[in-house]
Amino acid sequence: MIRIGLIGTGNVATALAREIRDHKTLTLVQLIGRGQNKLPKDLITVPFSDQFNALPTCDMILIAVSDHAIQEVSNLLPLTDAIVAHTSGASSIDLLSKHKHRGVFYPLQTFSKQQQLNWFEIPILWEGNNKQVNEKLETISQMISQNPVQSDEKQRLSMHLAAVVVNNFTNHLYAEAHRFCKSKQLNFDLLAPLIEETTRKIKQQDPRESQTGPASRADMQTIQRHKTIPMTKELSDIYSLFTSQLLNRNNENI
Repeated sequence: MIRIGLIGTGNVATALAREIRDHKTLTLVQLIGRGQNKLPKDLITVPFSDQFNALPTCDMILIAVSDHAIQEVSNLLPLTDAIVAHTSGASSIDLLSKHKHRGVFYPLQTFSKQQQLNWFEIPILWEGNNKQVNEKLETISQMISQNPVQSDEKQRLSMHLAAVVVNNFTNHLYAEAHRFCKSKQLNFDLLAPLIEETTRKIKQQDPRESQTGPASRADMQTIQRHKTIPMTKELSDIYSLFTSQLLNRNNENI
């Protein structure tokens, strides 16, 4: 069994705690956080402590906290022969410079405490500071995911930016569309099949090739009619920006 200590009580830490707890060849020796009351009920029985120096002997310590707290938590940990790794996609491995064996173990997914995901489908971007750490991180990544990827800091940061665009920005668009529908007494749920089909198509072809809509075909009549509809400044700005970019791209392709 590979013994893992986990630090954090947020969304990523909760998801990791569940996966490690239920895994056949991994064992969660200790979960450390500032308050056990922040954990979902199904994790109340896992070994828990609020003392960073109370970590039992383990093979790897995963720091799954907010990016700004990684270095502080790293410095609170005693020196150890275990691998110390953080789970951030946007933070340097150098934040763990206190530790001889250090790495990054970044699961490329959005997490919530309520939703339990299939970790086998989640890409894991990993990086170690030496050959020994690399081999260990690769082994553990392969135990959890079918898509582990060795990734240096620049690659990981760029992928994190892309993830922000496809997840955080897209969700913001959903939120603005939801607000717009609500203001017009329209049922946002009617858009669900369209959202699902859009997502399905990008798995099969380049997103540029699947682009549809009035801007992609330079349908200025429809665009002008859309602009007559009262909407919030936020949605108006989004509509104008995206339409302008799509029109420009359409002109490039002519």
